[in-house]
Amino acid sequence: MTSESGSDAPEPAESQGEAALPKLSIWERMRRGMADHNAKAPRTPLGMPEVVDDDDSADAAAEVADGATAELVLERIHHYRDTIRSYHVLIEGQRVGQIRDDKTESFVLRPGSYTLRLQLLWIFSPRIVVELPAGSVTRMVCGPNGGILQAWRLFLAPATAIFLRFAEEG
Repeated sequence: MTSESGSDAPEPAESQGEAALPKLSIWERMRRGMADHNAKAPRTPLGMPEVVDDDDSADAAAEVADGATAELVLERIHHYRDTIRSYHVLIEGQRVGQIRDDKTESFVLRPGSYTLRLQLLWIFSPRIVVELPAGSVTRMVCGPNGGILQAWRLFLAPATAIFLRFAEEG
């Protein structure tokens, strides 16, 4: 697009009383957007507390011993629906792994409370809050919520199309 003078340079914005800023390229806008995203991203691994320099840090250290861990074991049942696709495991909204059909995965985390959810494309499991005490093993079971007769969930209730529950002891 050329101006009346025939050049490709942008015309100054005289009506605004200041010179027009040059339009940023798509690459520059993307680079700046990623810089903003990275500035907001957590700097510590999942489950690891950030270092805080206040009086409460000594109390927090007393509650959880250094190096204490808890294990979350997730078992996916075998079912004909979603057989060839993996579910993404989201802990606190961050993808930490995936689980395939008829497989078991375990995740070692710091003790505490976590929000767990599974995702496949646009469908989800409900959010489950899991308390992980130090030194414990918490078992959960997941899979598709129903067969062909429950396929309406994929489109009308996508947040219930995958089930996620605590494993029964026994």
